[in-house]
Amino acid sequence: MRNGAQDRGPAASGPDQDAARGFTAALRAQAQDYTGKRKADAARVVSDVGDAIRGTGASFDGLPQLKAFFDQAALGVDELAADIGRRSFSEMYDEVQAAARRRPALTAAAAMLAGFALYRLINAPGIRPVPRSRALVPVDVLPTPDI
Repeated sequence: MRNGAQDRGPAASGPDQDAARGFTAALRAQAQDYTGKRKADAARVVSDVGDAIRGTGASFDGLPQLKAFFDQAALGVDELAADIGRRSFSEMYDEVQAAARRRPALTAAAAMLAGFALYRLINAPGIRPVPRSRALVPVDVLPTPDI
């Protein structure tokens, strides 16, 4: 007894196949366009961070070592922004994966730190109530005895 997979002959190239290939190509093009736009946005944001660091360092004109530190940090961030704009998404992914394989302990620590920060961000406490036993009551609010 033959099953359905065995009944099929060689792959047919009909209108259904052409429509599927066209849809796949359009989907791939749209995904690449989207990632390209997001990559450009990320490079712009990183460049803005570099400008902010540089602007912060400009306020330390009297301290040349501190100003040089901020300038070097801004230069590194600007290089990162240029690197993001120059590389493709797959190249960046491959580099991050290679770095994670070279230093697995650092990767695990960074993942735990990021998870903890995300947990603290999601579960950010509001204003905690002050227990009545520790609440300070201003003197002018206390009732005065009628004597």
